Amino acid sequence: MPKIAISYRRADTSAIAGRIFDRLAGHFGESAVFMDIDNIPFGIDFRTHIQETLQRTDVLIAVIGGNWLGVGADGSARMNEKADPVRVEIETALQRDIPIIPVLVDGAKMPDSAALPVEFGNFAFLNAAEVSSGRDFRTHTDRLIGAVDRLTASAGSAERSPPAIGGTRAAVAAPSTPVREPWYADIVPYFVAPLVLLLAAHYVILVNNFNNDYLWLAATAIPFAFGFAQFWVGRSGAAAATAAAIALGVIGVCAMTVSESFISGDPILPQDRFEWRDNIQFAGAIALSLLAGYVLARAVRAARHHRVPSSGGATPL
Repeated sequence: MPKIAISYRRADTSAIAGRIFDRLAGHFGESAVFMDIDNIPFGIDFRTHIQETLQRTDVLIAVIGGNWLGVGADGSARMNEKADPVRVEIETALQRDIPIIPVLVDGAKMPDSAALPVEFGNFAFLNAAEVSSGRDFRTHTDRLIGAVDRLTASAGSAERSPPAIGGTRAAVAAPSTPVREPWYADIVPYFVAPLVLLLAAHYVILVNNFNNDYLWLAATAIPFAFGFAQFWVGRSGAAAATAAAIALGVIGVCAMTVSESFISGDPILPQDRFEWRDNIQFAGAIALSLLAGYVLARAVRAARHHRVPSSGGATPL
């Protein structure tokens, strides 16, 4: 099993670096993927710690966002500081000839070589993977996983990726024709399922003449749970979550109104402004609850990877 280290700058890409960690850990196993500089023992020189842990690393993934170079107190790039942990990670990997895969997130570009320390050699010319935090996140990370698989599988063979001029191996090119997941892949687990549960709860409450408070409870608890799962499991983007929330709110209320009409014989359309208000409130409660679950999942996942001190990046455990 390959040993993979993730390098990132907290102020730049901590949230998406955590998501990348989870995807890689799900494929290679948590013991094979390392990050979090806060595991450095107290009283230990972090540079020595980085050098020792990278000795056990087969691939270094450098997560690069728009602020990867960092900004020091005087406004200069932190990457030019000898003691910058992110710089130490990259330099150490280069010195030890550890393969590096730059990962550009959310449209970031590789930094110009003139903006990098001279010790980085031809790092700026390494072939980089791209990862988006939106709906293509899973597809992009699948390509990254494939690149790591091919790079580590070729270790020790004559077919290993040739060294770059600066002395490091170039990243393995990702497949040119990735298989995209269909846009409707999340419809059943994150839209149809909560809609069916909402209708079932509405039917039970209506037939048994339960208090209307139970319907409010169902209209908030069910979407909230599925909204949480939509990010935690499916990792959908904010746009997809918002669209699902609005659709679930509108379609859910319309379906419940039609269902109630069939059961009670009342007209399908609301008959006065009070009924219209109730329908709008229920739709809003469903939509906002789903979004609240989604936001909570993002916050919890981000918190798990925000333990790194702001002065550094992330190194293997």
